[in-house]
Amino acid sequence: MNDMIKAEREKILSRKQTKILFITGVILIIAYFFLFQFNYSSVFYNYDTGKMDTVSGFAAIEQRKENADIFAGELTPEILTLMEQKIAEAKTATDTKDENSAFSALHVYRDQTAILEYMTEPDGKMQSIEEAYPNHKSVVLGYCDGWDKMLSSMGSILAILLCLLVVITLSPVFSEEYACHTDSVIYAARYGKTKLVTAKIIASLETITAMYVIFLLLNFILYMGIYGLQGWNIQSSLHYATSTYNLTFLQMFLISVVCNILGIVAMTIITLFISAKLNTPVTALITSCVVCFLPVLFDFTESVPLLQKLQEICPIFMLHMNGVFAKMKTYVGIQQPIIMLLFNMIVVALFSLMIKNIVKKHQVMG
Repeated sequence: MNDMIKAEREKILSRKQTKILFITGVILIIAYFFLFQFNYSSVFYNYDTGKMDTVSGFAAIEQRKENADIFAGELTPEILTLMEQKIAEAKTATDTKDENSAFSALHVYRDQTAILEYMTEPDGKMQSIEEAYPNHKSVVLGYCDGWDKMLSSMGSILAILLCLLVVITLSPVFSEEYACHTDSVIYAARYGKTKLVTAKIIASLETITAMYVIFLLLNFILYMGIYGLQGWNIQSSLHYATSTYNLTFLQMFLISVVCNILGIVAMTIITLFISAKLNTPVTALITSCVVCFLPVLFDFTESVPLLQKLQEICPIFMLHMNGVFAKMKTYVGIQQPIIMLLFNMIVVALFSLMIKNIVKKHQVMG
């Protein structure tokens, strides 16, 4: 069995599209980080010149850290008062200045403004910390840009790369053999319809999971290496105003990794099922793309809410966990992440059995 798995794994890795996608993935992750995260220009008010200014790179990171340190620690009424004081000072300093100056002065306090707005009721009354954050024993503030940006990257560029990697790399696993008519030789062998099928599934899962781990480690090294590890114990809900999940950034990251892996496994099994069902790699690829990406192409929130909720537990949403944790949703009283885990585990078990059944009944074409 080990020899079969090794042979199938080498077959997947030797394909040109696998190599191209992997190298492209590494390049895109690095490019996305430096172009859209690290080198992204942020505005601030320069009190020396009295005008709006921009900052990027390490200077922007230091500015964000210095600002976060002012309010770092447990959220208390005193810290809330300090937030209001700093925001009021910024408004006063730019009261007679132009619109850009006024905006830039407040922009550096955007996180604090969001907290104050979240705690303010529609009638203008400020809630207590206990009322605003009922699921938190204490609310810790601090610098956490590295974790926040990394989770955002995992739910965007990394998610897209993994989806493409699965459907393009694995669509030919079974269908290519049908198209090349090598199935007559392979399935006539002693273990052609039993152990070999299991070997193909395991090899596919090993390959995709290994690539995910490499992409994840690259992401982790970039964000944690540049932005720093600090902020792991900050409540992620502070950055998602509509979320009531009592999770630190580290907890959210670990849960996201588990959900990502299960989502990848589910997408892999579905793609292999389609590959086993169809006779050519091209039709298998097109069908896999449609099945895997369809849930995120249409939004039925307003028209058919139930259909939208069903879409949001599909495998592709398992790769976008920062979006899932941004807002609490329940299914018959059960939180969305739990339903997603259960649904995708059922998908993996069901489609694995269906793959073996399809291959077992496969009729060799002349």
